[in-house]
Amino acid sequence: MLVDFFIDPACLWSWLTSRWLVQVAPQRNLDLQWRPYSLLLRDGTQGLQEWEVAIRTASHRAVRVMAALRRHDRAGVSRFYEALLPRTFAAVNAGGPPFAELDGALVAAGLASTYAGAADDVAWDEPIRQSMAEAFAAAGGVVGTPAIVLDQDPPVGFLGPVLAAPPTGPEALRLWDALVALAAVPGVLEFSRPRPPHPEIPGLRLPQP
Repeated sequence: MLVDFFIDPACLWSWLTSRWLVQVAPQRNLDLQWRPYSLLLRDGTQGLQEWEVAIRTASHRAVRVMAALRRHDRAGVSRFYEALLPRTFAAVNAGGPPFAELDGALVAAGLASTYAGAADDVAWDEPIRQSMAEAFAAAGGVVGTPAIVLDQDPPVGFLGPVLAAPPTGPEALRLWDALVALAAVPGVLEFSRPRPPHPEIPGLRLPQP
Protein backbone atom coordinates (compact mmCIF):
# COMPACT_ATOMS: atom_id res chain seq x y z
CA MET A 1 0.00 0.00 0.00
CA LEU A 2 1.22 3.49 -0.85
CA VAL A 3 1.20 5.74 2.23
CA ASP A 4 2.03 9.45 2.11
CA PHE A 5 3.34 10.85 5.37
CA PHE A 6 3.25 14.67 5.60
CA ILE A 7 5.62 16.30 8.09
CA ASP A 8 7.13 19.57 9.18
CA PRO A 9 10.29 18.96 11.23
CA ALA A 10 9.07 21.64 13.66
CA CYS A 11 6.24 19.29 14.69
CA LEU A 12 7.79 16.98 17.27
CA TRP A 13 4.64 14.86 17.38
CA SER A 14 5.50 13.93 13.78
CA TRP A 15 8.86 12.57 14.93
CA LEU A 16 7.15 10.16 17.32
CA THR A 17 4.68 9.05 14.65
CA SER A 18 7.54 8.53 12.20
CA ARG A 19 9.31 6.17 14.63
CA TRP A 20 6.17 4.04 14.66
CA LEU A 21 5.68 4.09 10.89
CA VAL A 22 9.22 3.00 10.08
CA GLN A 23 8.62 -0.10 12.21
CA VAL A 24 5.32 -0.90 10.56
CA ALA A 25 6.24 -0.23 6.92
CA PRO A 26 8.32 -3.37 6.20
CA GLN A 27 5.92 -5.61 8.10
CA ARG A 28 2.80 -4.38 6.32
CA ASN A 29 4.44 -3.92 2.91
CA LEU A 30 3.95 -0.16 2.93
CA ASP A 31 5.49 2.11 0.32
CA LEU A 32 6.06 4.99 2.74
CA GLN A 33 6.52 8.33 1.01
CA TRP A 34 7.76 11.26 3.10
CA ARG A 35 6.05 14.48 2.04
CA PRO A 36 6.96 18.10 2.84
CA TYR A 37 4.53 20.18 4.90
CA SER A 38 5.14 23.69 6.22
CA LEU A 39 3.41 25.05 9.28
CA LEU A 40 4.85 28.45 8.36
CA LEU A 41 3.10 28.41 4.98
CA ARG A 42 -0.12 27.15 6.53
CA ASP A 43 -0.36 29.65 9.39
CA GLY A 44 2.03 32.51 8.71
CA THR A 45 3.47 34.23 11.78
CA GLN A 46 0.58 36.31 13.10
CA GLY A 47 -0.28 35.49 16.68
CA LEU A 48 2.83 33.38 17.27
CA GLN A 49 5.36 34.02 19.98
CA GLU A 50 8.86 35.03 18.92
CA TRP A 51 10.35 31.61 19.67
CA GLU A 52 7.61 29.91 17.66
CA VAL A 53 8.32 32.12 14.66
CA ALA A 54 12.04 31.32 14.95
CA ILE A 55 11.45 27.56 15.07
CA ARG A 56 8.96 27.49 12.20
CA THR A 57 11.12 29.77 10.06
CA ALA A 58 14.17 27.58 10.62
CA SER A 59 12.15 24.43 9.99
CA HIS A 60 10.70 25.87 6.79
CA ARG A 61 14.22 26.08 5.38
CA ALA A 62 14.57 22.35 6.06
CA VAL A 63 11.19 21.69 4.43
CA ARG A 64 12.44 23.38 1.26
CA VAL A 65 15.37 20.96 1.26
CA MET A 66 12.88 18.11 1.64
CA ALA A 67 10.94 19.42 -1.37
CA ALA A 68 14.10 19.54 -3.47
CA LEU A 69 15.03 16.03 -2.41
CA ARG A 70 11.55 14.72 -3.20
CA ARG A 71 11.88 15.99 -6.77
CA HIS A 72 15.30 14.47 -7.38
CA ASP A 73 15.83 11.71 -4.79
CA ARG A 74 12.61 10.64 -3.04
CA ALA A 75 14.31 8.02 -0.91
CA GLY A 76 16.59 10.74 0.43
CA VAL A 77 13.78 12.67 2.13
CA SER A 78 13.43 10.21 5.01
CA ARG A 79 17.22 9.87 5.38
CA PHE A 80 17.61 13.64 5.60
CA TYR A 81 14.79 13.97 8.14
CA GLU A 82 16.18 11.16 10.28
CA ALA A 83 19.64 12.71 10.24
CA LEU A 84 18.37 16.24 10.91
CA LEU A 85 16.18 15.67 13.96
CA PRO A 86 18.81 14.11 16.29
CA ARG A 87 21.20 16.92 15.35
CA THR A 88 18.54 19.45 16.17
CA PHE A 89 17.86 17.80 19.53
CA ALA A 90 21.57 17.98 20.39
CA ALA A 91 21.80 21.61 19.27
CA VAL A 92 18.75 22.68 21.30
CA ASN A 93 20.06 20.83 24.38
CA ALA A 94 23.29 22.79 24.05
CA GLY A 95 21.45 26.10 23.72
CA GLY A 96 21.94 26.39 19.97
CA PRO A 97 19.50 27.13 17.15
CA PRO A 98 17.23 24.42 15.72
CA PHE A 99 17.47 23.01 12.20
CA ALA A 100 20.77 24.76 11.53
CA GLU A 101 22.90 21.79 10.43
CA LEU A 102 21.33 21.22 7.04
CA ASP A 103 24.64 20.52 5.32
CA GLY A 104 25.75 18.14 8.05
CA ALA A 105 22.46 16.27 8.01
CA LEU A 106 22.63 15.86 4.24
CA VAL A 107 26.17 14.51 4.37
CA ALA A 108 25.30 12.18 7.26
CA ALA A 109 22.39 10.86 5.19
CA GLY A 110 24.66 10.16 2.23
CA LEU A 111 23.21 13.01 0.19
CA ALA A 112 24.83 15.89 -1.66
CA SER A 113 25.37 18.93 0.56
CA THR A 114 24.41 21.12 -2.41
CA TYR A 115 20.75 20.38 -1.63
CA ALA A 116 21.15 22.82 1.27
CA GLY A 117 20.97 25.61 -1.30
CA ALA A 118 17.24 24.95 -1.58
CA ALA A 119 16.76 26.25 1.98
CA ASP A 120 16.79 29.88 0.85
CA ASP A 121 15.11 29.40 -2.54
CA VAL A 122 11.51 30.62 -2.40
CA ALA A 123 10.77 28.74 -5.64
CA TRP A 124 10.37 25.58 -3.54
CA ASP A 125 7.43 27.06 -1.63
CA GLU A 126 4.99 26.30 -4.43
CA PRO A 127 5.80 22.56 -4.56
CA ILE A 128 5.38 22.52 -0.76
CA ARG A 129 1.96 24.15 -1.09
CA GLN A 130 1.00 21.60 -3.74
CA SER A 131 2.09 18.77 -1.45
CA MET A 132 -0.01 20.15 1.40
CA ALA A 133 -2.99 20.59 -0.92
CA GLU A 134 -2.91 16.85 -1.65
CA ALA A 135 -3.17 16.10 2.06
CA PHE A 136 -6.02 18.59 2.49
CA ALA A 137 -7.92 17.17 -0.49
CA ALA A 138 -7.65 13.61 0.79
CA ALA A 139 -8.67 14.62 4.32
CA GLY A 140 -11.58 16.77 3.17
CA GLY A 141 -10.13 19.97 4.65
CA VAL A 142 -7.10 21.51 6.30
CA VAL A 143 -5.25 19.06 8.55
CA GLY A 144 -2.13 19.59 10.61
CA THR A 145 0.87 17.38 11.14
CA PRO A 146 1.51 14.56 11.27
CA ALA A 147 -0.88 13.74 8.44
CA ILE A 148 -1.24 10.44 6.60
CA VAL A 149 -2.89 9.68 3.27
CA LEU A 150 -3.71 6.11 2.27
CA ASP A 151 -3.68 5.51 -1.49
CA GLN A 152 -7.17 4.05 -1.72
CA ASP A 153 -9.99 4.77 -4.17
CA PRO A 154 -10.52 7.56 -3.34
CA PRO A 155 -7.48 8.46 -1.20
CA VAL A 156 -8.20 8.76 2.53
CA GLY A 157 -6.35 11.34 4.61
CA PHE A 158 -6.38 12.23 8.29
CA LEU A 159 -4.46 13.94 11.06
CA GLY A 160 -2.36 11.62 13.17
CA PRO A 161 -2.09 9.35 14.83
CA VAL A 162 -0.60 11.64 17.46
CA LEU A 163 1.37 9.43 19.83
CA ALA A 164 2.71 10.03 23.32
CA ALA A 165 5.21 7.26 22.61
CA PRO A 166 5.64 5.12 19.49
CA PRO A 167 4.36 1.58 20.10
CA THR A 168 6.62 -1.32 19.22
CA GLY A 169 6.29 -4.96 18.21
CA PRO A 170 2.80 -6.44 17.93
CA GLU A 171 1.27 -3.31 19.45
CA ALA A 172 2.64 -1.20 16.59
CA LEU A 173 1.02 -3.51 14.05
CA ARG A 174 -2.28 -3.56 15.94
CA LEU A 175 -2.38 0.22 15.84
CA TRP A 176 -1.75 0.26 12.10
CA ASP A 177 -4.43 -2.32 11.41
CA ALA A 178 -6.91 -0.40 13.56
CA LEU A 179 -6.08 2.82 11.73
CA VAL A 180 -6.71 1.21 8.33
CA ALA A 181 -10.01 -0.17 9.61
CA LEU A 182 -11.12 3.26 10.86
CA ALA A 183 -10.08 4.91 7.61
CA ALA A 184 -12.41 2.57 5.75
CA VAL A 185 -15.43 4.04 7.57
CA PRO A 186 -16.24 7.44 5.98
CA GLY A 187 -18.29 8.64 8.95
CA VAL A 188 -15.38 8.50 11.41
CA LEU A 189 -14.20 12.09 11.84
CA GLU A 190 -12.31 12.26 15.12
CA PHE A 191 -11.02 10.00 17.85
CA SER A 192 -8.86 11.72 20.45
CA ARG A 193 -7.78 12.16 24.05
CA PRO A 194 -6.30 15.19 25.84
CA ARG A 195 -2.59 15.64 25.26
CA PRO A 196 0.20 17.64 26.93
CA PRO A 197 1.48 20.88 25.33
CA HIS A 198 4.72 19.22 24.23
CA PRO A 199 5.70 15.64 23.48
CA GLU A 200 8.38 13.90 25.50
CA ILE A 201 11.20 13.15 23.08
CA PRO A 202 14.03 10.86 24.24
CA GLY A 203 17.25 12.87 24.17
CA LEU A 204 15.57 16.30 23.99
CA ARG A 205 15.15 18.69 26.90
CA LEU A 206 12.22 21.03 26.32
CA PRO A 207 11.30 23.88 28.67
CA GLN A 208 8.25 23.02 30.72
CA PRO A 209 5.18 25.28 30.32
